[in-house]
Amino acid sequence: MRKELYFLVVLCALVSCQKPETPQGGEPQGPHQHTYEIGEYYHNDTLEGVVFWTFGDHNGLMVSLDEAYLTWCEPGNINCETGATNPYEGWNNTNILMDVYDMSHYPAIQWSYLKNTWHLVNYPHRKIINKQWYVPSTTEMRYLLQNQEAVNATLASMGYPTLEGKTYWSSTETGTRGAAAVRLQNGEVVISDSLKTLEFYVRAIRNF
Repeated sequence: MRKELYFLVVLCALVSCQKPETPQGGEPQGPHQHTYEIGEYYHNDTLEGVVFWTFGDHNGLMVSLDEAYLTWCEPGNINCETGATNPYEGWNNTNILMDVYDMSHYPAIQWSYLKNTWHLVNYPHRKIINKQWYVPSTTEMRYLLQNQEAVNATLASMGYPTLEGKTYWSSTETGTRGAAAVRLQNGEVVISDSLKTLEFYVRAIRNF
């Protein structure tokens, strides 16, 4: 009788220690995913930037912490119409330039492309996708500048240059000699057809 009672106590103890397979009243929980907000600092083992646009809870666009001051193209290439006219997807404009031209003739576009160091080392001249760094299109620049207040707060807190009061190149070509430069003026996003050999600021963006 004692032996049977002992095994009964052990069995009850084992059952009570087991955790339920699902939370009370719910489905099994998957791995935790962070929900990002506009202006939040994004970082993982290899990437960092500031979130400026979100779609869904866990995806969006982030902008680079650093920037450069460059021409869209060199003087010798100003009469070359590239066809990089996509107003929505900047990574697509980069790929169009890569199809035909030496990227070194397009300093602003090359600067962002060179941020994908691992990509260049392993696959030279391979096309990029939206989850690699690129110069934003006019539409993507609009999203960025519309949310610059939150982005600037994070950049300033980390000691990086802010977007305030600057004109930025987009990757969107407007014609043979021009490309679209974008700035925020009196609270409104202004897009101007600018000579490609002028120097403006440039930031890189990417999907996360």
